[in-house]
Amino acid sequence: MTEKLSRPALVVAAVICTCVVVSHMFGRSTVSVLLPAIRSDLIDSNTAAGVLGGSNFAGYIFGVIIVTLLAGRSEPIHLMRAGLAISAVALAMLAVAPSFFTMGIGVWLTGLGGAGIWVTAPALATANVPASRRGAVLGALTATMGIGLLGLSQGTTLYRRVVDNEDAWRPIFGIEAAIAVVILGAAFVLVRPPPTGRQSERGAVFSASALRSIPQWKLLLACYTMFSALAGAWTQFLGLALKDDAGFSSAHINNLFSVFAVAAIVGPLALGQLSDRIGRDRTLAIAGAVCVVASLLFTLNAEPWSSIAVGLYGGGSFSIPILTAAAVRDHLDNRSFGTAYGTITILYGLGSFSAALIAGVIADWRGSFDLVYVLLAMMAGLSSIMALIRFRILASEAASRPALSGQM
Repeated sequence: MTEKLSRPALVVAAVICTCVVVSHMFGRSTVSVLLPAIRSDLIDSNTAAGVLGGSNFAGYIFGVIIVTLLAGRSEPIHLMRAGLAISAVALAMLAVAPSFFTMGIGVWLTGLGGAGIWVTAPALATANVPASRRGAVLGALTATMGIGLLGLSQGTTLYRRVVDNEDAWRPIFGIEAAIAVVILGAAFVLVRPPPTGRQSERGAVFSASALRSIPQWKLLLACYTMFSALAGAWTQFLGLALKDDAGFSSAHINNLFSVFAVAAIVGPLALGQLSDRIGRDRTLAIAGAVCVVASLLFTLNAEPWSSIAVGLYGGGSFSIPILTAAAVRDHLDNRSFGTAYGTITILYGLGSFSAALIAGVIADWRGSFDLVYVLLAMMAGLSSIMALIRFRILASEAASRPALSGQM
């Protein structure tokens, strides 16, 4: 029987959902949506665009290392509030950035602040949630990012029509900075979790003891690391690929980001609940397979395939982080989760950072993004395979336990 969530738990989960909008939509996806306009203003190549995207993940890696080091000694909510404050400052900086260098620093800071938000968010959102509802709550966590992206894409189109400027981008960051400040206030007023116990293991970036508590953690890590390539490059270059390869207008590109956003709302909710029923690994494999199909369809550079590809990828890709988080959360408490998930996320960040840089170079070399998305399809396939292997091993181990206990 599925347990109901208490009203306080729902309020906390709702606030945490808005916090992750700051880390992933404001701090990361906004650059992707506005990149065609930013490129015409401050940068002149896909390689430079890749550096800009990579700087977000570079800041994210650094932030994850800090959060992982502090997770055993600091309350998760303190780390989240710090991340929100840093993100608000970074977004304000992006709104007035006079040069590519300043823009890079601002994007780096959004990654730094985003780490404090995201690494702590799954544990805080599910602190008083029964295990039978964690997948659903974490699905809602990611679905809220989709709602944020929908507002971002359509809001950008509306704003540009109002000011009659298809390349307007700075005021969007300014609006996001103001919203981030409001969300920070909500995190102080409405999220007041009870103190958690300090961990005995401190100061370790890679926490072996926390990871060993997760069955077949190496395979889970491999699955997530393979996916990190898609996280670093797929959406980062989405707007540029649609403009350069498919020849779509700015309005049409923003509409496709909206398609992406709607799918990112529905997908995590559906797959999060599915994972509560059939298990995290099988659902991870399904999400990875969806990303394979999406990546290959995207290279057709024509409608309706572009819309279908963007929709499929939105639903599949937004589900993988929360499914991975749920797989970790199933075995660890709040602070242990922060340490273990932070460790996993460091490698995820390194993979995303590398993918963003390499994808930009490949696009300039080939004069097209097609090869980039074919390679991303291969990485998604490997991620799906890792999840299936983990499922098979854990299922085999579970089946053997009754037999072994019967022999004793």
